[in-house]
Order: sequence, then C-alpha cells, then structure tokens
Amino acid sequence: MSKICKVFRQNNRTDIEQIMADIVENATKYRIKQIELAEAKYYKTLTSTLDRIEREVVSLANRDLPTQDGKLIELQAAIAIRPKIKQIIDKEYLPFADQVVREGFNKQAKRIEKAFKRIGNIPVEFQELTKGDLALIQNLKQQYYTQFKDVSNTFTRRLSEKVYQNTLVGSDFADLEKELRQTINGIYASSDDVEANRLISFIEDNKFKRSMQVRVDKAVQKLQSKFARDRAGENMKRYAGQILNDSLRDFDATLNFNKSNDAGLTFVKYYGDVIPTTREICRNLVNGVIKSKRSDGLFTIDEVRQIWSSRSWSGKKSGNPLVVRGGYNCRHQWSYVNPDWYDSSGELII
Repeated sequence: MSKICKVFRQNNRTDIEQIMADIVENATKYRIKQIELAEAKYYKTLTSTLDRIEREVVSLANRDLPTQDGKLIELQAAIAIRPKIKQIIDKEYLPFADQVVREGFNKQAKRIEKAFKRIGNIPVEFQELTKGDLALIQNLKQQYYTQFKDVSNTFTRRLSEKVYQNTLVGSDFADLEKELRQTINGIYASSDDVEANRLISFIEDNKFKRSMQVRVDKAVQKLQSKFARDRAGENMKRYAGQILNDSLRDFDATLNFNKSNDAGLTFVKYYGDVIPTTREICRNLVNGVIKSKRSDGLFTIDEVRQIWSSRSWSGKKSGNPLVVRGGYNCRHQWSYVNPDWYDSSGELII
C-alpha cells in the first residue's frame, strides 16, 4: 500500500475527497487571482476613461462659459452646460461600465462553471450553469450596471453644481477648472508638487503588485496626510473604482454562494492575503483567531451569519455575509467545502 493510500485509510478519507479538496483550494486561489487581474485591467481602462472625461469637461467649460477679466459672468450659460456634461460622461463612462458587467462577469461565470465541473462529486445538473444561474447572472448584470450608472448621474449633478455655484459668485475660471478636475479624478490629479506627483506615480505603477503592497500602503498614507485638502472619496475616480472592485468580487461571491448551495456544500473557509490595511474581521478569520466550533476550523453558514450579526466594523456592508464579506473594497473570498476534505487540524488531506 502506498504512503498516500495509508494516509487516506488512516483518516477514513477517499481518493476522490482528496482530489476535491485540492481542487477547491486551488480553484479559490485561482478565482481570487483572476479577479485581481480583471480589476487591474479594468482599472487601467477606468483611469484612461476618466482622463478623457476630465479633458473634455474642462474644454467644454472653457469654450461655453463666458468670462470677464478671468471671472465667470453668465448664469444662463452655467445652466445650459449641464446636458453637455452628461453627454460627455455617458459617452465615455457608460461603455466602460457595460464592458465590466458583460465581459468581466461572463468570464468569471465561465471560470466558476469550470470549477464546479472539476469538483464533479455533486449532482450533475448543478455542475454547469443552470437556468436559475443564468437568470441570476442577468439580474446581477442589471444591478451593477445600475450602480455604475448612478455614479454617472451623481457626478453629472456635482460637476454641474460646481459650474453653477462658481458662476453665481463670479469665481475665477481657474478656480472652477481646479474644482472640476478634482471632482473627476481626485484632489491630487493636478498637483504641482513634485513629491506628490512622485507618490502618485509610484502608487499607480505598483498598486496591483502584491510584493509592493506594504510600500504602496505607506505611500497612500503619506499622500493623504501630507497633501490632502479635501475629504477622501469625493471624486468620481474613487467611487467608480470602489464599484469596480465590489462588483467583480460580489458577483463572484453571489454566484458561488448560489451554486454551492445547490450542490449541498454548506461549510466554508475564508481565503485571501493579509496586508496592513486588512480589516480586523478578515485578518482574524484568515489567521484563525476567530474560532469555529469545529476542530478543523471550518464554519457553517449559520455560524458565519452569527459572527457578522454580532460584530461591527468600519466599511461593513449590509446583506448576506457570504457575499459582502468584509465590506467595501474587501478582497477576500469564501470557499465552499465538504468537511470530509479536511483533517482534525484544518489541513487538507495530502
């Protein structure tokens, strides 16, 4: 008898359970990696999209808003510019949103389907995407596209208000331009400070590199503490970036929850990296500080719900904790498992 077979027999496990355990863990890590790659790809698209919006909105304001001695003077022009701002944002931003929910969600759904086919030891009818799954996918596409569209409407209104309020008090056009740029791309977009621009470039170049995460976090903290003049988050780039992150991860979590429930996988394990900005709830789950009632460290879905309902933390989102996880911008994922795939210490059988 081989050494591996002895291990299986000693632990009363089967070869198929071992294979499934490996598949589930590897599939979870693969899921997380693919989401990170998709986010990096779409964030790059988002950045170029918002840069175009910034240029076009500033150019529009410069062309359509009359000035005298550099000061804004005509309220009627400030009112008339709103539909033109909306046209620019919708033209540039909504195709990006459509690409995320169509291309991004479809690719993730195919990866989830492939993972369930590899598990194999679940009802055949649930190994592929069912009619219920396809209906869920369509609903999720509509839901998250609406969230992206809400950002478009919100910042059409905010930019229009900036134009109106600055014109009302006769501000310098240069002051309005600065506010427009900041509202779209953030408070650092047009900084003249050499150190600020160096930090911005470093963050943008390395934000998706795991090996650089600690240094990126320190750069962000320095940028915020030394150069910030407005409240963090009051710009289109921040809001759209958060929805991008949350939509990709929440879509993945929702479809996985739905299919795992159909497949009868009712135990979960929390996966993901721990970095300096990781929330305490996520850090403690990944590191095993929060204990389950089982010696193998696996949680039932009911236990997860109890943990979430008994704790509060910054950034926590309402909803199913198996979907919303740690909250806004959370990068962790639950993996749905069979407890027979793990030994008493919580390790996969090998």
